[in-house]
Amino acid sequence: MEIGDRAILGCPPTNLNALLEGTGVPEYAPTVEHALATCEKCGTGVWIGPRQRQARALLGDGAVVLCMVCAMQVQRQRGGGVIGHLGGGDGRPRKLG
Repeated sequence: MEIGDRAILGCPPTNLNALLEGTGVPEYAPTVEHALATCEKCGTGVWIGPRQRQARALLGDGAVVLCMVCAMQVQRQRGGGVIGHLGGGDGRPRKLG
């Protein structure tokens, strides 16, 4: 898949808490408004928020959904970039497990 210069929507992987276990980072809890998606580069399951879905719908083929790991790798290959936060995180937390 060609990522090119499309906007990257970096999403947390569904196994983020397992990856960060023991680091002291607070547990990630997606809201009930988050949905499951797939990283378009590596196929990892990710949580995509409502504002990311809205951006994807608005940008169409101009955006790509990537897990955070792939998003960082692509940004490094590009030589850097601008990182922005779409906001959110104010919804009702989803119960995991």
